[in-house]
Amino acid sequence: MTIYGRDLALRALAGEATECIPVGPLTWGFDYYWKVAGLEPWELACGGSETWHAAHMALLDRHQPDLLWYSGAGAGTAAPTLVEENRRQWLVRDNNTGMTYGLLKESLALYEMETGRKEGDPVGQIRTPDDADRLIPEFTGWDETYLQGLHRLIREVGDRALVLPHHSPGYICACYALGFERAMEALIMAPELFTHVADRYAAGDELRMRQLAEAGAQAVYIADGWASCDIISRRMFERFALPYQRSIVAAAHRAGLYAILWNEGDVLPLLDLEAALDVDAFGIEQPRKGIDLSVARVREVFGPRRCLLGNLDSESLLLTGDARQIARGVAEQLRQSDIGNPFILTTGSPLPSNIAPAAVDWMIEATRAFSNR
Repeated sequence: MTIYGRDLALRALAGEATECIPVGPLTWGFDYYWKVAGLEPWELACGGSETWHAAHMALLDRHQPDLLWYSGAGAGTAAPTLVEENRRQWLVRDNNTGMTYGLLKESLALYEMETGRKEGDPVGQIRTPDDADRLIPEFTGWDETYLQGLHRLIREVGDRALVLPHHSPGYICACYALGFERAMEALIMAPELFTHVADRYAAGDELRMRQLAEAGAQAVYIADGWASCDIISRRMFERFALPYQRSIVAAAHRAGLYAILWNEGDVLPLLDLEAALDVDAFGIEQPRKGIDLSVARVREVFGPRRCLLGNLDSESLLLTGDARQIARGVAEQLRQSDIGNPFILTTGSPLPSNIAPAAVDWMIEATRAFSNR
């Protein structure tokens, strides 16, 4: 009997050559989830825990993936209220926090109406370690709504799919806290301050990973960024990014979790360093900026026994709406991984909201039609 779902994904993460290739689309935030759940974007962007749970389950029911990324559960149980709509945006009240947000229709960017702040904006002016300690609270645990949502999703999904919560290493957390330009400047002009900020985030990794495991997670998706050679040099990567990848992977393993590391951009000059990490699986972004990022090149360095994640183009390929082209893209990914090696077919970056659900169906159907024996 053919086995799909959670156990198939776990076997691949353990380094086994599975008879079928596990498959699942990478998702992030409310992008795409709102579409497959039949919601308006604002309903999920500011949604409560019931809406978020229903959206996760809708993706599972529609696509039947072997892996399901967990994107949170909102800030409470209440559904949002649409305050106003115009050609440019929706104005939405989050009834759990009492805050009003604007959601731009063209970009689906969410921002606070009162302050104009968006998720991922710098936390404030960090010029000294004292600034960092004041602006970046000590991590004392995941929000209860988040953990309860994760536990509920894992329980209700059961063996149908491996549910993947995610977090990022201290390096990328520090980059977001400082802001990209200020972070890149600090790597050169204020390296001690940068590492202080990164350490501030990394100090919570043991508790983060332990709580994820206690909620029922069996693996964690560790997403890095701005940690590649189209952004920083190999030497800077070794000094500022690699230690935080190493420490968060170790924290995941101490909690009993499989650790999946995804790094975007030009990682080709860094593959030997990434392969030396004790990661259970490694994934890359789809090719960008003319860089030949391919599963084959990663497989050459990581060898035949480590699980790799595919980098199927989540944008141009899936946007074609052409089932045959998508099937050819899937077949090429599997060929490059080489038959018999542990592999998970997924997209190189998260699904954007303009992808048609049928394209995701075709990606999954094409993968399931392939034998790994």
